[in-house]
Amino acid sequence: MQELTRTDPRHSLSLRRALLSAAITLALALGLGAYPGVTVTTYADGGTSLRFFGSGTTDSDRVKIPLSNGATSRPVNVGDDFSIEFWMLATAADNAAPACDEWYYGNIIIDRDVYGAGDYGDYGIAICNGRLVFGVAVGSDDPIAKGSSSVADGRWHHIAVTRKSANGQLRIYVDGKLDGELSGPTGRIDYKVGRSTSYPNDPFLVLGAEKHDYDGSLYYDGLIDDLRISSSLRYTAAFTPPSAPHTADGSTVALYRFDEGSGTSVGDSAAGGASPGSLSPRSGGAAQHWSADVPFGNVSPSPSTSPSSSPSTSPSSSPSTSPSTSPSSSPSTSPSTSPSTSPSTLPTPKPICSAATSTRTILASATPGATASGTPIGSPLNVAQSFYLFLPLLACIV
Repeated sequence: MQELTRTDPRHSLSLRRALLSAAITLALALGLGAYPGVTVTTYADGGTSLRFFGSGTTDSDRVKIPLSNGATSRPVNVGDDFSIEFWMLATAADNAAPACDEWYYGNIIIDRDVYGAGDYGDYGIAICNGRLVFGVAVGSDDPIAKGSSSVADGRWHHIAVTRKSANGQLRIYVDGKLDGELSGPTGRIDYKVGRSTSYPNDPFLVLGAEKHDYDGSLYYDGLIDDLRISSSLRYTAAFTPPSAPHTADGSTVALYRFDEGSGTSVGDSAAGGASPGSLSPRSGGAAQHWSADVPFGNVSPSPSTSPSSSPSTSPSSSPSTSPSTSPSSSPSTSPSTSPSTSPSTLPTPKPICSAATSTRTILASATPGATASGTPIGSPLNVAQSFYLFLPLLACIV
């Protein structure tokens, strides 16, 4: 009996090696997608999103995209029929603008506004009361379409807005469902290239901020990814939101993947790449603005959901008279939200040996002590993070 119960050290070492190999295999498998209660995917090579912190005020914490190249309009300068779509992830605590009747009173995501007269029109997209709003203005006619679904809930959402020039119809789609609509001004609303202005940010499309840093303006605090601008009405009814990056087809006039992952250059993935932009980081540098949190994993661009069409014609390049110095629309004077102090962090593992579960913090809150936790739709953990979660298991084995 003594010979049968004796433990051979070589057998114990072999068993340990086998268990260690199995644990590593399990951890890598989980990195590819099967951890109970957690959405796990792998990232595309270089796949990142862009993080804004809602700080603004000094021509920083934003992306600036020129609308013209000298006297020539760039493709991103849309003004007739167009569609704008992107993915966003934000929380209500970080985007606290109340209900509004003008988009420039909200936490601004996209600003193509101008100061003064002399332009064809302008537009903007923002969050008010946790809902998306989309407005188009021609002169003093500046109504907005208002969404009804919460988009500031700490989850990734696919957003699409469309504008039809002939009747001024504005529509908002959230995750493929019609969420709001309104009839606005008709006709062209592109930036009038060559117009005289005393405001250097007028001829830019700005992401994440009020372009002129007007006192009391509110700024977007959250993530944005895969922004596509098209010269067509891509959606006229409910649709299945894409499960992969948008394609660059014949209607695509600008496409921003935000996959650079570092630096301040923001490339245009549309044909010709004619409308690049640049990141103006907040204090602390550019690295904090690039996030590994993305709405989809290692997949190819999804097929187009509408037929291709030719881009809209370039706007007139003739200058007009100088605008007045007062803004076309003044934002409210309520104070801007506090900037977030840190980007999203790696989750803290709990002991696997005791069968504890893990909860992931999806976005650092700008409000001290406030976090949003849970598992957002399509919010992934990469392989390294999954392996990190299983380090305690390895410790138990060895």
